[in-house]
Amino acid sequence: MRKTIVVVPMLLVALACGTARALADVSVAAGGWVGTSPGQSGGAIMLSTAASIPVVPVGLQATLLVPVTSQGGYAITGEIRGLSGGGFGGAYVGVGAGIGNLAIGRTTGPVVTIFGGKGIAPHASVELRLYQGLQTGGTTAGFLGFRFSL
Repeated sequence: MRKTIVVVPMLLVALACGTARALADVSVAAGGWVGTSPGQSGGAIMLSTAASIPVVPVGLQATLLVPVTSQGGYAITGEIRGLSGGGFGGAYVGVGAGIGNLAIGRTTGPVVTIFGGKGIAPHASVELRLYQGLQTGGTTAGFLGFRFSL
């Protein structure tokens, strides 16, 4: 079981990278993490892919979040991101849903997220995210970090 917990996220990251190269932009984020169930704080890293829909000012993305804490865990979400100008100075907001095991006991279950960000330089932004695990004992967690587009 322990190997599955490590292998599945690694395979999803590899798949996301391969898909991203073919279809979309890739971005990496790192920052601070605070969760409530169990109480934890530390760092977190994210890997996202994104593809814009030019007809509608939105983008679709998939994100893998991995807290770098003693409690560990992961969240994989599919997201819709509203675009407002993009590039330097552009702000964005979005929502997403997926699966994760950020809760007490590390049980895998549904996770939702809302997020927003603001460009601070070309290919860089500051991002704030809130996560909520919907399973029994689900966690409420926050992420604040820097996102860099590759």
